Amino acid sequence: MKSEQTRARIRVAAAKVIERDGAGHLTLEKVAAEAGVSKGGLLYHYPSKDALLQGLLDHLLENRAGLVDDLCSADEVSNAALLNNLIDADFDLPKDERIMAQGLIAASAENADLLAPAKQYVEGLFEQLGTSNATAAPARTILLASQGLQFLELLGLLSLNTTERNEIRQHLKSLTQELASC
Repeated sequence: MKSEQTRARIRVAAAKVIERDGAGHLTLEKVAAEAGVSKGGLLYHYPSKDALLQGLLDHLLENRAGLVDDLCSADEVSNAALLNNLIDADFDLPKDERIMAQGLIAASAENADLLAPAKQYVEGLFEQLGTSNATAAPARTILLASQGLQFLELLGLLSLNTTERNEIRQHLKSLTQELASC
C-alpha cells in the first residue's frame, strides 16, 4: 500500500511540475523534489522519464477503464448508461489528472508511441459503442463531442465558463437519453 501511495504522490508531483514549468521542463529531479523523495526513490518506482509518463497515462486509463468495467459487470450495459458515465468523467476530471493529460499530450510530440495504450482504449470504446446498429452513429457522435471538447480545453484552444460547460454537459446527457429510447 505504501508503494502505491508513493507512486500516487510522484504522479501528483509530476502534474505540479508540468503545471508550474510546462511539460517540456519535466525532469526527474524536479519531480523527486516536488514529491519529497530522493531521485533514487523516484527511480525505484519509475526508472526513467518515459516510465513516469507511462505511469501517468496508465493511471488515467485505469480510472477510465474502471468506469467501463463497473458498468459492464452488469449483464448488459446500454450505450446511454456508458456515455452518461463517460460524460461525467470528462466534465469532472480532477485538476491533477487534467494536468497529467496535458503533459502527456505534450510529451507525445517527442514520443508518439507513448499514447499507444490510449489509442487501444479509445478504439475499444469506439468499437463497443458501435455494436448496436440502431445507436452506433449517435452514440459515437456523443462520445466524439464530449472528448473533442475536453481535448480543445486541454490544448487551451477553448475556455468555457461554468455555465457554458454545464449547458453542454446537460445537452450531451439529454442526447444519451434519446439513445435509451431507440
